[in-house]
Amino acid sequence: MSQVSLIENYCTNPDEIVALAEKYSDKFSMRADGDAFEFKTKYGISNMKSMFHTHMPDELMDAIWKTIPEDKTFVESITLNRYDPGDSLPRHKDSIGSYWKFKLVFLQSDKPHFKWYDNNGNGYLVEEKPGAVVDMPIDLEHEVTEIGKDEKPKYSLVLAWGV
Repeated sequence: MSQVSLIENYCTNPDEIVALAEKYSDKFSMRADGDAFEFKTKYGISNMKSMFHTHMPDELMDAIWKTIPEDKTFVESITLNRYDPGDSLPRHKDSIGSYWKFKLVFLQSDKPHFKWYDNNGNGYLVEEKPGAVVDMPIDLEHEVTEIGKDEKPKYSLVLAWGV
């Protein structure tokens, strides 16, 4: 039995969110080695960009909340991730952070890059349907594999509680 499943149509306006993310591309922060928001794990260092809710224009926040079925008063952190060709996020567990619950929403991807690992270390790619949310345990190891040179940017949205 798989530890990961998709809930489709969790967000019904992924194209609108991506268009606004591209409009406000200057609000993204680098997450690479040596940057202020670098992300390191025992498997390596990230190479990606993130826009944190503290830097999101109201127009983008409104688009995010337009169709997501969450009570926004309880979501403590919103992060929009962008992976350009050559970017990746190393294998990690989100439970090592300061939050106790998160939801990952796929917005745009040419090919599957979200990979999760079972207890035996076997990796599985997830079909990244725009607007789908990943249902998985918070302590499950996962990564974003390298985006190919021929692919458009991959976008995903992370909602977190307990930050």
